[in-house]
Amino acid sequence: MKVLVNEEINIHEWYELLIKSKQSSPFQTPEYYNTINEIEGYYAYSFALVDQNEIKVLAVVTIYKEPGLQSFFSRRGIIYGGPVTNNETSDEIEYFLKSVNKMLSNKIIYVESRNFFDYSNHKETFIGQKWNYLPYVNFHLYLQGETAESLLKKFKYNRRREIKQSISQNAFYAKTNNLNKAKSIYTILEDLYKNRVKLPIPPFRFFEKQIVNGIIKVFLVEHNQKVIGGSFCPVLKNKGIYTFYYCGLRNYHKSIFPTHLAVLAAIEYAIKKKIPIFDFMGAGLKEEEYGVRSYKKAFGGELVEYGRYIKVLKPLLFKFGKVGLKILARFK
Repeated sequence: MKVLVNEEINIHEWYELLIKSKQSSPFQTPEYYNTINEIEGYYAYSFALVDQNEIKVLAVVTIYKEPGLQSFFSRRGIIYGGPVTNNETSDEIEYFLKSVNKMLSNKIIYVESRNFFDYSNHKETFIGQKWNYLPYVNFHLYLQGETAESLLKKFKYNRRREIKQSISQNAFYAKTNNLNKAKSIYTILEDLYKNRVKLPIPPFRFFEKQIVNGIIKVFLVEHNQKVIGGSFCPVLKNKGIYTFYYCGLRNYHKSIFPTHLAVLAAIEYAIKKKIPIFDFMGAGLKEEEYGVRSYKKAFGGELVEYGRYIKVLKPLLFKFGKVGLKILARFK
């Protein structure tokens, strides 16, 4: 067996793996890998463990770093969803992790697997390769056999009431391909992250390229022809849809809740397209209070703990980076 990198990977075998695996997501597709490498300031690596002309394990690692001085302390890799596997053994996972650790060791400070699926059968292998486990939880909505009406009944009472109020006030929601509308949604999202969430957000070009290439679907919320919210949701046909980012104008109208509708639009799209899983992409650490968890819970999903694995490749830079980023943040 051997680990192939980037263009060494056979594209047809990659697609075969995505069809067969229960751990496929849009973030682990050739389209996503190629798109990220087309966006200025971003890049990704793909790794595949191959045995007898079959891919057994594959991971696309998205590389991030903050602009300016922060770039030195913030170089990290994210495996959205976790590795894609099929009939893999613990020995193969171990060999794959060793190879990825080595190949990334001079490029980033740490790599993190944000799991959308259950990897508990390989937990000991990850830990044995010095990947630390963090008990992050998430909500999944299972959509097979559901209709928009049956699913609405599973929402918490207040969530149903607020959605009905919003619709009664003629708030409108739908999928859109209009990039100007998408930019308007992004403007709301950018303001939210700058003034309330206090976390960095990728520039619009990061979303635009993925929208144009069909990876991200955009869901729009309008009222009186004014964009008041929306969501950016990566989709993998027949597999899953993911609430990557969503937002709504705060205090826009006492009886309109645009963020609810931004999520509802994506859910209804998934039901229409017979997508089996709606993934909320995270609800925080299990043992910590997290306000967004309560918000997501009201949509009636099932709480799952698939966790995250993090591998620190440069411990000193990782330690100094935490301090350095906090100091730089004070000068913003």
